[in-house]
Amino acid sequence: MSWFGKIMGGSVGFMLGGPIGALVGATLGHALMDDKVRQQYAEKGRMSGLEQRQAVFFTATFAMLGKMAKADGRVCENEIDVVKSFMRDRLRLNPAAQQFAVNVFNRAKDDNTPFEDYARQFGEVFSDDQRLRQMFFELLFAVAMADDTLHPVEDRLLRSAPSLLGLSDNSYQMVKRQFLNDLSHHYAMLGLPNQADMSEVKKAYRKLVSEYHPDKVIAKGLPEDFVKFAETKFREINEAYETIQKANSNSTPR
Repeated sequence: MSWFGKIMGGSVGFMLGGPIGALVGATLGHALMDDKVRQQYAEKGRMSGLEQRQAVFFTATFAMLGKMAKADGRVCENEIDVVKSFMRDRLRLNPAAQQFAVNVFNRAKDDNTPFEDYARQFGEVFSDDQRLRQMFFELLFAVAMADDTLHPVEDRLLRSAPSLLGLSDNSYQMVKRQFLNDLSHHYAMLGLPNQADMSEVKKAYRKLVSEYHPDKVIAKGLPEDFVKFAETKFREINEAYETIQKANSNSTPR
């Protein structure tokens, strides 16, 4: 993570701006990172545009997860375990990146900046990439649902996110359907209504496979660690297509 090394090395004057830039500065400014970590990741030079986008994606993710966890007034142990498991098992962050993510999470959950401000800046930075904004929203939903329960306050934040991120009005319902345990889940994974015909299924599948291909995701400016999340999405898209295809094949009269 070259962007991470530059942040740890002190290259924080990259004009990120907005609440996300302020959060990075506040996190680093309070000496929350171990000196050995700073020394290990010390790098020279300013951040490139791609590195800035990666830093925004990473920081905004853990800032909004912090806001979501604290939305009901307190962060419970279960929520902490979910976030730690997400960092360790889904993203497979190294210890230094985990520490930085935890520090961002902790600072954001207690600061006065609302969830909406972080979401709005993210939507503006990635206004040119609808698919990346959609994947980010799905990521937030996945973590909120990691304990198999969508709490009312989490639900309220997730309902507010699509408009702030510049997504379509039906994004909330479409993503929520992805967490159902029936065929509807697979149609939703392809962004389709239930019972869409196979020509629509094939068209949506081909489009999504192209957009979520690991090489395409890397080129979009997603941090390396988050590419692993995209790879999971890629596998889920293939699984959804195969499941729908099999279901339609079995229901076809002989």
